[in-house]
Amino acid sequence: MSHARIRPLPFLPLVAALAALPPGLATAQQQPPPAGGSQRSLDPNAPGVAVLLVDTDRRMGSIDVNVYGHFLEHINHSVVDGLYAEQVQGQGFEGTDFETFWQPFGPVGGAAVADVRFQTGTKSVRLQAGPEPAGTGNSGRAAAGRPRSDANPQTRPAGIRQGRIYLEAGRTYDGYVWLKPESGAPRVTFRVVGSDAKQVAETSLRTSGSNWQKATFSFRAARTDTTASIELAAHGSGEVLVDFLSLMRADVRANGMLRPDLVEALRALKPPFIRWPGGSYASIYLWRDAIGPQVKRTYHPNTIWGGYSDYYGFGTDEFMELARQLGTDPMVVLNATTTNPDSVQYAMDWVHYLLDPPTTEWGKLRAANGHPEPYRVPYIQIDNEPMNHGHTPAQYAEIVRAYGSQLRQIAPAVKIVACGQKRSNDMQWSQQVIDLAGDYFDILGVHNYEYENDLYATGVQRISDYLVKLRDYIRGSAHPDTKIAVLEWNLSRTYDWREGLHAAGSLIAYEQLGPELNMTAPALLLRNTTDDPTWSSLLYHDHVGWFPGGAYVVEKLFRDHYAEHWLASARGTFMDLQNRALFFDQVSTLKPEDWKPNSVEAIATASADGKRIVLKAVNYEGKPSVLLARLAGSKVPADAAVTVWTISAGPEEKASLAEPDRIRPVPTTLPFGRDLTVALPAYSVVVVALAAWPAGLRYLEAKRGSFQGSASSLYASNGICVIRGCTPGWIQSTISFSAASSNPMPPMVVPSGPVQTWRKVQEPRPFTAVGL
Repeated sequence: MSHARIRPLPFLPLVAALAALPPGLATAQQQPPPAGGSQRSLDPNAPGVAVLLVDTDRRMGSIDVNVYGHFLEHINHSVVDGLYAEQVQGQGFEGTDFETFWQPFGPVGGAAVADVRFQTGTKSVRLQAGPEPAGTGNSGRAAAGRPRSDANPQTRPAGIRQGRIYLEAGRTYDGYVWLKPESGAPRVTFRVVGSDAKQVAETSLRTSGSNWQKATFSFRAARTDTTASIELAAHGSGEVLVDFLSLMRADVRANGMLRPDLVEALRALKPPFIRWPGGSYASIYLWRDAIGPQVKRTYHPNTIWGGYSDYYGFGTDEFMELARQLGTDPMVVLNATTTNPDSVQYAMDWVHYLLDPPTTEWGKLRAANGHPEPYRVPYIQIDNEPMNHGHTPAQYAEIVRAYGSQLRQIAPAVKIVACGQKRSNDMQWSQQVIDLAGDYFDILGVHNYEYENDLYATGVQRISDYLVKLRDYIRGSAHPDTKIAVLEWNLSRTYDWREGLHAAGSLIAYEQLGPELNMTAPALLLRNTTDDPTWSSLLYHDHVGWFPGGAYVVEKLFRDHYAEHWLASARGTFMDLQNRALFFDQVSTLKPEDWKPNSVEAIATASADGKRIVLKAVNYEGKPSVLLARLAGSKVPADAAVTVWTISAGPEEKASLAEPDRIRPVPTTLPFGRDLTVALPAYSVVVVALAAWPAGLRYLEAKRGSFQGSASSLYASNGICVIRGCTPGWIQSTISFSAASSNPMPPMVVPSGPVQTWRKVQEPRPFTAVGL
């Protein structure tokens, strides 16, 4: 069988139809076996064979780049203590933050929570410095090695401390704290202590008067320390209130307050769009509490995902800055759980803040917050999984009409996204939303997770079948132009290599469904390693580093080799033949034997200019398989570089902070030909990229070891030459002329990449390329 079940094939040319037929075939009874005996494989353990017949002149469909989108939700510290670079936890002392994140030191009672309001908060911390109570001596909770305060031997500083601070050598850090002197004249200090108890930095924080005031500090880290501590202390005599302490790398604070290593990890995925702020979190998100200066924002514990502390430091403007840095389109999800007019207006005010010109009320507020120009927001979604709030499809359709009608007026260029089903056995929800509210949205966003880890292969078929039924229903509905988006999907209960295999099969299926399917986003995107591991993620991080989940390496590899046009597909494997050419040459007279439907998925795609052909395959089985591909048609290049990227691991193998590269693509090369034989190791994902050589270039075949030739082979008439067969990162070598040369050319470093170039050699003479 094939993915023809996903895209009907009526009136397709014969070659394209053959590309969708079951590939492995055994000799038909009426066809006499060719000379040489039986064509059956003689080895019962021989690899199964999948066959891909590719006609480059026939395109089965288009593939939207938005298939490779992503989804950022405030869950499992993906943002707080994650992407948002603030290092201080519980920085405003609200809720139980003081008890959870801070350690008082000094005289007993010298540091305690006070019910004093500051900005939007209701709690502060009072530091009380003064004579030490009688009988306490040198006991209490002073820091190790801490001297008594100033010249008074009977006083100790009263302060608070927090650990798990990450410092990088040579980096400058800055921050601030808000102070309110209450009595006396205590000297307030900010101190950084290394994990070895040695002081890194100490700064006196100046205050004047009795009002709340911002005190700043800055220091340079002389060495790297992953578990340093910060201390805020009052010395001498008197009382001072403290609130909202912040610490970041200075360059990070100036560049959007986003953690650089995690931003780079997201940038490597090249996301065409990112959906935010949820997820279920979107349904409780109050956007107005998360704009303006961080100190004025409102504390909201994340009640949806664990109740952890969140001071809303990462809000609308920070997300838009992330989108800008990544060059991605934002999809904003509105809090839209009711048709109450005030709730609808609250959501529309957010749209105004995002899109209005700076001369309007909301545009002026956005400008005051640092962004005068309207944001570009191509997609807006109306809530998330409304069935979680007890809504029926009809009730949610009312919500879509209420919000969608206003969005059509306020933002006519925006694509409106409505919520489809949550599970792939619920066609009723999606059908009713389409029928009842189809005029008020453009894209139906469905969700589908596979919850059983051992169904990493068969779960792909389940969601594919649902999407085909949904696509066909839309085609026959009163709203046939409605697009489909799978806005949450993944093997949701593990991040081992099974998640990677599932991701590969899912992406291959999504590439075949277009153009009706124009967006997908796996979930989750980030998760802190200290959180509940129930939900899988693409990236895992602590406060220092990160490592990829199984789906991350596949998403990145497939995105790197995205091509716009779908050419052919294959599903399953068949019994091998001694003469594999028969799979192609006698496809019309062979019959299938030993077909295994959940063994291999494969797809062939091509770039719009036809200069690249990409084969993608996943082998779900615990034994090797083989992909046979035949390239036909006028767009097959006369010659091409063929690079093969292979990821193979045990199904439960996973990366870690200690071994972040444990699962990674390994590059090799293949000789170019119209018939390609691609090895698919057990539990593997393989990408074959064919890139046509530029016309008029000469080349040398790169091989391991050394090879010799004539310098005339090093250049063409235009003075450019290449070495063929070089895998990126494989060659790090030099090329030089033999000692017999009367005018030897200095060695040249061979750059990394599939196409290597040199300057023109003035005259032919013998040479040796060393170390290839």
